[in-house]
Amino acid sequence: MKSELLIAIVSGLITLGASSWVAVYQARAELKKLTRQLEQTYTTSLFDQRLNAYPILFKTLHDFNNIIEYGTPSKQHLIKFQTQYDTWTTSHAILLTPKTAKIIWGYHYYLIELIEQHHDSLLALEQWIEIRNIQVVISKFLRAEIGVFDTMAAGIPESNKPHVKAILDKLDKSSKTIRNRFGY
Repeated sequence: MKSELLIAIVSGLITLGASSWVAVYQARAELKKLTRQLEQTYTTSLFDQRLNAYPILFKTLHDFNNIIEYGTPSKQHLIKFQTQYDTWTTSHAILLTPKTAKIIWGYHYYLIELIEQHHDSLLALEQWIEIRNIQVVISKFLRAEIGVFDTMAAGIPESNKPHVKAILDKLDKSSKTIRNRFGY
């Protein structure tokens, strides 16, 4: 009877140990699953916030670039733009990745320095071109962060048709003229 009791106790301990190990393993697996779900929710939420915020700055940059490209920029335009830019960074810079934050904040300080240096003088054409080109790069960073460059389009336009190709060639030639004007 002692051996039967000993066998029962040992098998009970083995069963208890195995059950405990399985329970710990399942708990860890469940914790990893919950952690992944939380990370996915966070990533989706962050992306949604960027999707709401980045187009605002993109439009602000584009509108100011239009002023520069059409040849009518003034220091007042620059000051107004800097105010809009600073308002955006105050509200949304927390959403930036480290690389984009570096260029956004670098440009913030660049604008402050530029306005202080030219407090009583006009900006040269080269400076307006530099501002425009910096803003083009910032726009590319913003578009890259929300996946505009990497996301496949739902459809592919037919660019191999002769009439479409002729239009694209004409647009490419005219855009090269403008890009050359701005050092691209």
